[in-house]
Amino acid sequence: MGEWRTITLRLLGCWDASVHGARVQTGSRQQRLLAALAIRGPRPRHYLAGLLWPECSEDHALGSLRTTVFTLSRRAPGALVCHGGTLALSEAVEVDLHHLLELVVRPVASWSAERDDAWVLAHPGVELLPGWYDDWVVDEQARLQDLYVNAVEARAELCLVQGDVHRALALARTARDTAPLRESGLCLLVRAHLGLGNEAEAWRTLRSYCSDLARELGEQPSDRVRELLEPVRRR
Repeated sequence: MGEWRTITLRLLGCWDASVHGARVQTGSRQQRLLAALAIRGPRPRHYLAGLLWPECSEDHALGSLRTTVFTLSRRAPGALVCHGGTLALSEAVEVDLHHLLELVVRPVASWSAERDDAWVLAHPGVELLPGWYDDWVVDEQARLQDLYVNAVEARAELCLVQGDVHRALALARTARDTAPLRESGLCLLVRAHLGLGNEAEAWRTLRSYCSDLARELGEQPSDRVRELLEPVRRR
């Protein structure tokens, strides 16, 4: 990122904002406005007022929004820009979520092992705004997890195909840890273990998955999962 990025907004794993490296002290209203603009992009004031203060009358919500914008202009100057009745984050704001979204929508074949794979492995199970339960945040949390796990699994699959089994194993573990009951992630992990000749670890992984699936959902694994280890069982 260029040096002109003077404001950093962190939404993955926690909420944090800083200006020139110094943490910004903000209240929940300012935090939610910045988060909403980072997640939803530029939006009209009426939209933001209704999103952030759904229980209030329109006039009251718009008043709360004006106060929040004024407070932010004092605590994080330059963070917001206004075009007519639309509010947006300025280009001076760097958002970690945007980096992740840019990564997961790109074809995994274009990922760099040194940069992109390393970033994923250094940020396992990215979680958007943990502890926030606003409806619009919860919806985005679920969407982001799906995008993240789909991309990591696709990258692990590509690594398996290309014979980079150790990297595939690391990525498959990351996907499995993010979505433990997801069958596709379990299959990738078992295949990676078998690719490295770790049959005992593959069996242990499968048994752990079956136990978790029965405990959490009262279900048994599909035939697809059981067939993964059928050649090993026959031997």
